Amino acid sequence: MLDRTTVLADTARILDIDVDELDPSVSLVDQGLDSVRLMALVEQWRSAGVEVDFVDLASAPDLEQWIALLTRG
Repeated sequence: MLDRTTVLADTARILDIDVDELDPSVSLVDQGLDSVRLMALVEQWRSAGVEVDFVDLASAPDLEQWIALLTRG
């Protein structure tokens, strides 16, 4: 299971920005996320044992939605 801090840190790293530069109110696509970067995140999280679906994340490219999806119990 992921926590909020990990989701933010991993997302910032894949976008090559500081966590403080992430804007949860702006689509991650508008912040530089593309399908290749998204797939890299999905594979990283799957390798860590998290059940995550590319389509679920791609259809809701918003940090708050991702956090809700990835940290649910």
